[in-house]
Amino acid sequence: MRVSTGQIQRIMMQSMQQGGADYGKLLQQMGSGDRIMKPSDDPLATVRLQGIDKEISAIEQYEKNAVQVTSRLGQQETQIDAMKDILLRLRDMTVEAGNGTYNLEERRALTQEMESLKATLLDLVNARNEEGHYLFSGSRTDVPAVAETAPGVFTYQGDDYQRQVTIANGVTVAANDTAEGLMFNGGNLLQEVHDFIGLLDTATGNIGTSVADMLNSLDKGIGNLTRTLTDIGGRINGLEQVVATHGEMKVFGQGLHNELSALDYGEAAMNMQQMLLALQSSQQAFVNVNKLSLFNAV
Repeated sequence: MRVSTGQIQRIMMQSMQQGGADYGKLLQQMGSGDRIMKPSDDPLATVRLQGIDKEISAIEQYEKNAVQVTSRLGQQETQIDAMKDILLRLRDMTVEAGNGTYNLEERRALTQEMESLKATLLDLVNARNEEGHYLFSGSRTDVPAVAETAPGVFTYQGDDYQRQVTIANGVTVAANDTAEGLMFNGGNLLQEVHDFIGLLDTATGNIGTSVADMLNSLDKGIGNLTRTLTDIGGRINGLEQVVATHGEMKVFGQGLHNELSALDYGEAAMNMQQMLLALQSSQQAFVNVNKLSLFNAV
């Protein structure tokens, strides 16, 4: 089979074009740092990279959820801790009010501070976050948790909903607590404080039974708040551990992603030298072939 000079030229031209394309692709790879410019460069690695990207995206969302819940629980913790301090102070004053030697005027002297504490307690129960949503109203975050629906009548307006937030695959955590569990667990603590203040302002006889009842209610309230604070602390600690684990998993995933997709610059530099030599050789050969002619053989 005879091969014409034109066929040789076409073959060599195609070879140089392919070499030029390969060289251009290598330049792109070196410019971007990516080994895979399109899926067909390495289909198997491309599928693995897509899976890694999906996993990293899920981890980042879990991480974001965990950080947000930690912040919200931290806000609740601050408010509840302040509520507990108020109840402890109210307890001290209730014990003082039970002093058998106190007359009506001495009891009335306690009510001014107790009224102030009651108002502060109501403000804390109706605390809002930076978005203006009420912290302790359950799912009814657009209404105050507790309202004075009539003069001297305090009513819980929220519900018992606890929002569960996903922080890892198959793992959720409660993102809120309600005033129902804090102030209305077996009673209506704000109402009882209000009524007790009214008693101190009017009663002239022995109030020992009322003092005992008030102390019992306050102790229950303090217990509710203490348990909730302990629970919140446990949730926050767990969330911090989850965030740390997510960070480690994300670093691992990103490292694996880089191993699969990143260009080896040392190897690429060697390939570039080889391609340049091959192109130069092809170009020289092409020039020599173009010089071939029957006339040159005469």
